[in-house]
Formats: sequence, structure tokens, C-alpha cells
Amino acid sequence: MKKNSNLFSTILMLFFVQFLVAQSVTITGTVTDDFGETIPGVTVQIKNTNKGAVTDFSGNYTLQANVNSGSNTLVFRSIGFSTKEIAFNYDAQLEIVVDATLSADILGLDEVVITGVGALTAKKQIGNVISSVSGLEIAESAALDVTGALSGKLAGIQVSQNSGDPAGGISVRLRSASTVNGSSDPLYIIDGVIVNNNSTNVLNVTSVVQNRLSDINPQDIDRIEVIKGAAAAAIYGSRASNGVVQIFTKKGKTGEPVITLSTSVNFNSLRKKREFNEEPFDWTSSDITDLTKEAVTRYDYQDMVFQNSVGTDNYVSIAGGMEKTNYFASFSYLQNDGIMKGTDFERVGGRIRINQDINDWASASIGTYFSTSNSDDLPNGGYGFGVLQTILFTNNKIDPSQDADGNYPNMTFYPNILEYIETFEFRQKNNRVISDLQLNLKPTEGLNINYTLGYDNAESLGTTYVPIGTNTRVLGSASTSTISTKQINSDLNASFMTDISDKFESTTTAGFSWQSDDTNVRAISASGLALGVKTTDGAATINTNEGRSKRTFWGGFVQQTFGYDNKLFVTGAVRLDGSSVFGADERNQFYPKASMSYLLSQEDFWENSLGSTFDSFKIRAAWGQAGNLTAIGPFDRFSNYGAVSIDGSSGLIAPSRLGNPDLKPERQTELEFGVDMSLFKNRLGIELTYYTQDIEDLLLARTLSPSTGAGSRIENIGTMKNKGFEALVTATPVQSGDFTWSVTGTFSTNENEVNNIEGEQFGIGNFGFSVAKNGQPLGVFYQGYYARNDDGSLLLTPAGLPQREKGTVDANGNNVPGRDASGQPSGANLSKVIGDPNPDFIASLINEVSYKNFSFRMQFDAVQGADILSWDTRMFYRFGGGPETGRELRGEIPRGTGAAKFGIAESYIEDGSYIKLRELSASYALNEPLKGIDKVKFTLTGRNLLSFDNFSSYDPEVNMDAQSNGSRGGIMGLTPLPRVIKLGLTATF
Repeated sequence: MKKNSNLFSTILMLFFVQFLVAQSVTITGTVTDDFGETIPGVTVQIKNTNKGAVTDFSGNYTLQANVNSGSNTLVFRSIGFSTKEIAFNYDAQLEIVVDATLSADILGLDEVVITGVGALTAKKQIGNVISSVSGLEIAESAALDVTGALSGKLAGIQVSQNSGDPAGGISVRLRSASTVNGSSDPLYIIDGVIVNNNSTNVLNVTSVVQNRLSDINPQDIDRIEVIKGAAAAAIYGSRASNGVVQIFTKKGKTGEPVITLSTSVNFNSLRKKREFNEEPFDWTSSDITDLTKEAVTRYDYQDMVFQNSVGTDNYVSIAGGMEKTNYFASFSYLQNDGIMKGTDFERVGGRIRINQDINDWASASIGTYFSTSNSDDLPNGGYGFGVLQTILFTNNKIDPSQDADGNYPNMTFYPNILEYIETFEFRQKNNRVISDLQLNLKPTEGLNINYTLGYDNAESLGTTYVPIGTNTRVLGSASTSTISTKQINSDLNASFMTDISDKFESTTTAGFSWQSDDTNVRAISASGLALGVKTTDGAATINTNEGRSKRTFWGGFVQQTFGYDNKLFVTGAVRLDGSSVFGADERNQFYPKASMSYLLSQEDFWENSLGSTFDSFKIRAAWGQAGNLTAIGPFDRFSNYGAVSIDGSSGLIAPSRLGNPDLKPERQTELEFGVDMSLFKNRLGIELTYYTQDIEDLLLARTLSPSTGAGSRIENIGTMKNKGFEALVTATPVQSGDFTWSVTGTFSTNENEVNNIEGEQFGIGNFGFSVAKNGQPLGVFYQGYYARNDDGSLLLTPAGLPQREKGTVDANGNNVPGRDASGQPSGANLSKVIGDPNPDFIASLINEVSYKNFSFRMQFDAVQGADILSWDTRMFYRFGGGPETGRELRGEIPRGTGAAKFGIAESYIEDGSYIKLRELSASYALNEPLKGIDKVKFTLTGRNLLSFDNFSSYDPEVNMDAQSNGSRGGIMGLTPLPRVIKLGLTATF
């Protein structure tokens, strides 16, 4: 009995001790800045625990959690402010008040970023550049696509929307191209899930292509972190050799449910009409020596195909949680009509995320996102027929309206422009599901283990219908195409942080990743339709096509960081990467990384001499290697025989390209140096970076001897170099209690050069005019040019017309102009590099002003030194509808000038430089305007309002080869980017 009593007493005492050691307490407080203004959205966390809260719109927070008796620490974090730790003592009291004042951190050096799946690191410890963009900047940009909203926000990132279609594809380059035949797109990760951002062409129209990130609603985003350079690949693997765009979506927070409701309407319009032939006369003869004219009626086809359109975007979310569980759910609906008649885009999406604390050392998270989108499109731009191509190839004296019998008159060898809009049906449908399961364990102090299982399923369906009787398909045609891609990634990462001594700290990170993607392509096309039938069923001719591919990627890494006195950090990492697309002997590759970060401003000598001027000064360097895995497909290492039917029996056709089992990944080595500094009490921040990239073992085709029986074989033979400079300057010239003015500017340059290409060069797009050429940047334009006199003036024909240069090529490959006895060009047509679509530099300037509840934002984006190969200009030279023909009819230039320029590529090279007013917005917020409503915000935003350029056509930003890696700067018949004005309302309950 006595033993039982003692046992009971012991248990009671242990329970009492536990009660004293870890009691539930309510911690409250207010967070303000240096000017006494409250700061909303600050994360408040008990150090070394999962317990936390977020300040509300008034800067107040309430945190209820079990805390240990004695000394504890609260950590306050917010983007744009330095992290602050405040100690407090707990001694059985029920409530504790801890207020905090945060100082500005203009470069975000204290900001915690994710450098690998689950690996948290302060930016000040990192040797390479990591840039952040808030979800608010993304949501209020008026861009329909996440990637489009990144334009101008970061240094070293070039974002181009390649078509003005409602969901037109977007190209993103971090620094520069890193391959010739592969992709230079960065790796996209959403909440730890490696997602598919393929450019899906299910309509067989190159320029009408969507990126799959168009499935994602920008309003769901909390923040985006961008890592540039090969150093990132040591953690993420070779799929990140072009950099990483990490997207973090919104999550629930402990507290009462918060409902956010937003709705907006946008008005889209054509920003600029291009010149056309308005001369009310035409030639009576095709003989250019006959100048006889007759009166005609000219038509403005642009007014017939473009329209002012309207769209709407609606969003609702709910977020909340209890002590151990929080949740977030959202639903959205977007509908937007295009400025091209007959085009639109509709998207419905929803997202759910639940975070659960299992116990004090384990937590789990599960999330899923779904969307379905539909678009009506029209063939437009690039190779083949299209609405705007018909305008380019037509003398605009033809009335396109239907005749009395309902027939459309022929305008040219392409269909009538109204026939496209009123009878063609080109449609896309996309279904998307992105899901993830994450488990985070902290079994002991300093050890963090994270597991992520991600799944991404994207399916795109395209259907086309061309009616009977059009010029391109007299008998009518129909098609259906499906591209479905499933991706899975499984990542296990662990990090261990420990203090070796009072000044030395160590962080060891290791991980393993396995990824796979499975793509199926199915297509049916038919011509010779039955009357009234819009599908491939029963057509006279039916063709089918099917393709299947599957790839797997795997890799593991170990990374070690040592820190000294919280000011010097040295990191080394190694990674082993594998890919199934390469042969067994070459598929596993080793990639190292090293980096250094040194905060000089924390040294005594610096603080004593420069501390009054420099708030922080950091030098950094990073070196790393990675392999590009996109240059070949899953089966390109094999000799792939083609199937064929021979007299009813199946057979095989020998391939024109031999396989090569010894192929290995392209290897990129990058070195970057930089400095980050903040000055004048964090009023000015400067971030400077210089980098070099050496890419070797490019996967290119080598011509084979005819005796091999094949034409070529892919080999590791090419090289590429990049070097560039990036600058980001951010300043707060004025900051007071009610008024703040901040300015951010970016500037980036890159020099690219391709070498060791067999045969000196080969065509990569723009009808072969864009080339990869030794000693030149990727994608330069190589074609014919003007014959000129010694003084540089044009050498004209006796009739006064320009002409192409002719001559010979010497042993060194140099062009030698030839002249006959009369001084006219003679010999073979000569070609040279006539333009470069790669810009000399890109830049942006952002001004933001806030006064009490008002805010204003203005962003300019600039691209300078880029050339455009304008097929629009070329076609308008010849077919009568362009301004050149009008000038000839008025006698300002000799008749036939346009036809002569048509054959000289240099004549349609134009300056593609521009400065765009990318964003202009104003907003007004009301706090607690009515009972039950926390905040109401009204916004007015304009996008692509103005463009300062010398381009003769609509928009220098679009690209007829869509998201092509190497072929850029070609423009023919492309829908321009619309001018957008958006009115929005957001309410929080």
C-alpha cells in the first residue's frame, strides 16, 4: 500500500512539474516600425518551436501556446524589416505582453528564404543571388499569368509575352540562354512540387501557344523566390541549371477565420494601330514602268478584326486555424475576351491547404490545386495561315464582307479575314491538378527532416474546324490533339544546425530526390469533311499520330555551411545527378558547388570608420556546376527506325539520324561575384553582381559521311559562353509617419557567344534566318544585305531601286563584293549577320508612393539594343496594303521600291528597343468601414499603357516562334499585347 502511495505521489509530482514547465499562456503585443507606424503581416514565432502568429491590420498579434518556465524568445520577421529577437520570462502568469519595433532591412539580408526543399536560410548567409517578390505585387500587376507579373521586378530576369492572345505564352530567362537545342527556362516549384510549365501546342499553330503556369491564379501566391545561376542546381539538381522560380502559396494562420473577397473588371484595347495604304488609287498594270493609276476604295482591316473587350476576375478565400491546425481554401473564376475578335479565355480554379501540428516535433501539410480552362483561339501569326497574315498578303482595296449569296470574297491565297472570325473554330481546354503531401520532423534540437511528395497532372485538348470552301482547306478540315503530362517528385531532405563554439556554427544539409514525368501525345487530323460535320469522323482522309515518353531523374546532395560570428559563412556542396535519357555509362554525373558570404559591416574596424554611412556591407561569391537535361528527348540516344506500311504489310524505314549511346549532359560552370550594401540608415540599398558561365558538351548534330547510310548524329561538340552584370538599386528618399516614397531600379547586361559548331552555323528558326553561328550570340539573323557604295550609301539600279549585295567569299570566310563593268553588283548573292535579337541591356524603374490610405505605383520596363526581323514589314513591301505602296503611288519613291526591298532581308530588320509603361496603379484602403468588415481596398491599374519605340508594326515584344529558346525576334501576323485598364475591389472580413 505504501509502495502504491509513493508511486502515486511520484506521478502527481511529475505531472505538477510538467504543468509548471510547460503551461499554456497568452502572449499579445503590437509591432511597429521606427516611425511608430504599426506593421501588419509580421510573423511572430516562439524560437525553436512551431508556435506562432501573424499581426493583423493594426499590427497586433495574439499567440496562445505552451511555453517553458524561465527564459524564452520571440522572433519577429517581416519582408523589408530586420529580424528581431526579444527574450521574455515565464513564471506561471496567464498573460504576457511583448511589443516590438522593427527596423527597415532594405535589401532583405535578414529575410529567411528556402534554398532547397525545406532548407531555411537567411539571405545574409548565401553566396549567390536570391530575389523575392511579394504576392501582393504579383496580384496587383493586372497580369493574367504568374510569370508575366515578374516582368521588371528583378534584376537579371527577362520576361516576354510572346502573343497578345488572352492566355498568350510567356518566355522567362534568368540571365541568358544556356543551350542551343534545349530549353533555357528556369525550373518552377510550387510549394515543393516541381511543376510542368511546358508550352503546349495542341492547335498546330506555333504562335498560339500557352504556358501551363497560366493555370495558376496569381492571387493564391504569398511570395516568389528566384535563384539564378548554376549554384542553385547543387541543391535542386540539373533541372535547375537555368535557375529556379519558387512559388509559395498562401497558408492559414492561427486565429478567427479571415475571409477575403475580390472582384475586378478589366478593359482591353489595341494600344497602337499600324500604318497601312490609305492612298485612294491603285496601279492599272503590274508593269513597274507603267505609272497609270485608277481610283479605288481602301479598307482599314484592323477595325474589322480588332475590338475593345472586357474581362472579369473573381476570387474568394478563407483562412484560419486553431492552435495545432490551420487551413486555407480559395475559389476563383476568370473570364477575359481578347482584342482579336473571336478569342477569349476562361479559367476556374480552387485550392485547399491544411497544416497540422502532430506534436511538438512533428507537423504535416497537405494541399491540392485544381483548375480547368477553356479558350477560343484563331490561327494567327508565324508559319502558315492566319487572320493578320491575310491582311499582310492582301491589297486592301478588297471589301471582305459577304456577298448577297453569303459567300466571302477571296482576299489572297489565305482565307478571308471575316471568314476566320465567323466560321473557324479553334479551341483549347486544359485540366490541371497539383497536389502535395509534406511531413516535417524536428526530433531533436537543431535537426530538421522534411519529406515532400508532389504530383502534377496536366492535360491539354485542342480541337480545330475549318469549314468547306476556304482557300487553305477547300474540302474542309478538322483535328483533335491531346497532350497529357504527369509529373511526380519525391524529396527527402534533412538539415542539422549546431553551435560548435560561441562563435562557430555549423549547418549540414543532405537530401535525395526522385522525379519522373510521363507524357502522352495523341492527334487525329482529317480533311475532306462531310457537309455539316465538324469532327474527324467520316472524313475523306484521316491521319493519326501518337507519341509516348517517360523520363526519370534522381539525385542526392550533401551541403555543409560553416558560420563564424554571424558574419562569415562558407558553403560547400556536392551533388550526384542521374537522368534516364542518357546511356548507362553517362547518365550519372557529379556536380560540385562552393560559395562564400562575408558581412564586412559587422567588423569593428568597419563600424568604427564607415558604420555611420553603411548599415550593412556584404561581399559574396559562388561557383557551381550543373548539367542541362533538356537538349535531347527520352529516345534520342537510339537509332529510331520509322514505321511504314508497304503493300498492306508493316515495315521499317532506316533513320536519317544515327543514335549515340555515349551522349552525356551538357555541363555548365558558373562563377559569380557580388556586393550587397545598405546606406544612410537603410534609405538606400545596392546589389551588384558579375557572373560568367561556360557551357560545354552542347548536344548538337554532326554531319556524317554518306557511307554511314545516315545524315547526322547527335554528339557533345559545341560550347557557349555568357558573361553579364546585374544591378539592383532600391531607395526610400522620403519616409515619415504618413508619407513614404520608394524607388527601385534594375539594370542587367549579358554577352552570349556560341562556338565549336560543325559547319560554322545552322538554322534554328525564322525560316532559317535565325542561326547558331560560331563566334556570335545565339539566334543572330544571317541573310542578304544591301549593296552599298564606298561612302555607305545604297548602290541603286539604273531605275533607282535598292538591290542585294553580290560577290564572292574568300578563303577566310570574308565577303568580297563584286562589281561588273557598269559598277553594278555581280557574282553570287552574299549573306552576313544583319541583326541580333539579344538586347544590349534590360532595365526597369519602379516608383511607389503611399500617403495614409492612398498608394500609387508606376513601373517602366526597358529593353535596349535588340533587333527585330519584321516579316510584317516585308509582306507590306510587296502586296499592296502597306504604307510603302502608298508612298510609291504618291510618287515619293520609285515604283518597285517595295518589291526590291522584299528580297533584301536587311531592309526589314528593325530596332526592337522599347521603354514600356508596364504598370500604373492607384489604390485606396478603408480600415473597418463597416461592422464585420476589416478592410476594403479599391484599385485602378493600367498595364502596357504606353510603349516608346520605333517599331513600325504593333508590338516589338511578341515573337512568332513562341517560347523557342534560340529563335527570337521574328514577327509576322502576331496579336499584339493589349492595353489593359483594371478596376478592382478587395474586402477582408
